[in-house]
Amino acid sequence: MQIEIYIDGEKKIFITPVVPMLAKRKFLELEAAAEEKAAKLEAEGKKYIPSAKEQLEEDAEMASILADVVFDNQFTLDQLFKGASGEYVYDKLGEAVFGKKKKEGNEGNEKGE
Repeated sequence: MQIEIYIDGEKKIFITPVVPMLAKRKFLELEAAAEEKAAKLEAEGKKYIPSAKEQLEEDAEMASILADVVFDNQFTLDQLFKGASGEYVYDKLGEAVFGKKKKEGNEGNEKGE
């Protein structure tokens, strides 16, 4: 797997030969924690709406799966946040955790549309 990040205006390519299973495990741990919060509040008759602070923390924890686990600290979280779009980072996270690659360009659907 590889990721491209702009650092100091220059595109850098980082490669990892294997995506560790720990990446998926960390992702599922974050999801489980959010589900537990939601279930607890729903049991009290409340709806779970994460605060801005919680959303920032979750974004950092999700991105750290790429920076710390998958690419083993080849770049920092700050470099990832500054050097790649949110859509790209989440696409790469999906690729790392679920093995799903986003189609490049305008290939369209199975019929080419």
